[in-house]
Amino acid sequence: MRKIASQKTLDMLTQNEETRYLRQLILPDFGAAAQQRIKNSKVFVAGAGGLGGPASIYLAAAGVGHLVIVDRDRVELSNLNRQILHSTNDIDVPKADSALQTLSELNPDIIIETHHVSIDDSSISELAKDATIIVDCLDNIPTRMVLNRYSLSTNTPIVHAGIDCWTAQLTVLQPPFTPCINCLFEDVPEDGKPKPVLGAVAGVMGTMQALETLKFLSGNTTVLQNKLLFFDAQNMDWVKIDLHKNPHCPQCGQPT
Repeated sequence: MRKIASQKTLDMLTQNEETRYLRQLILPDFGAAAQQRIKNSKVFVAGAGGLGGPASIYLAAAGVGHLVIVDRDRVELSNLNRQILHSTNDIDVPKADSALQTLSELNPDIIIETHHVSIDDSSISELAKDATIIVDCLDNIPTRMVLNRYSLSTNTPIVHAGIDCWTAQLTVLQPPFTPCINCLFEDVPEDGKPKPVLGAVAGVMGTMQALETLKFLSGNTTVLQNKLLFFDAQNMDWVKIDLHKNPHCPQCGQPT
């Protein structure tokens, strides 16, 4: 199911946009040129949950011209400790529909497209078509591998984040210049059980995903590539480690 909240043309900044985005327009080394690049971009957000909520909110607020959000689930009461796109009144509503409503009210000047469907190898090409960048807000590895295969086939970068209990991780992946998702998760098993998480931890990392996405779109060269940022929320520790491609990775490695 496809819904579009608005169909604004991606032309020069309007007076209303200059007012709405004033505080970022006056950032050093940002200005109208960076804002125009953000406006002319298309961002594919995979998941409208704990990560996708804050990521989508800040991307919409910053003026991403075309925001595509995909989630197959409906809102459940147990989501609401962390999924800030949705409210109690949205229980049993498709998350895609709730996301559309929330984001349309936040910024009616951008194109918002939502889909209540599964992300798989048969749907990803159309869902993420012409996306400038992908934001991985998923909670399972198999669907992340769908994103990875699409990223490798189209050279589309991915802003990845993952959360587990009090800890989280973040990186920007852009093969062949960086590792791919498979390099990170190839040997990680999944047990299918609900993953414990404090909502604020998801909020921090979703916001960081939006930050890295906006840096990439605006032309900032300090994006978090070839680095993995770990966050331990319980101890408020941040650790950044070097990432390296797996030369034997079956998805991005060199054929033998």
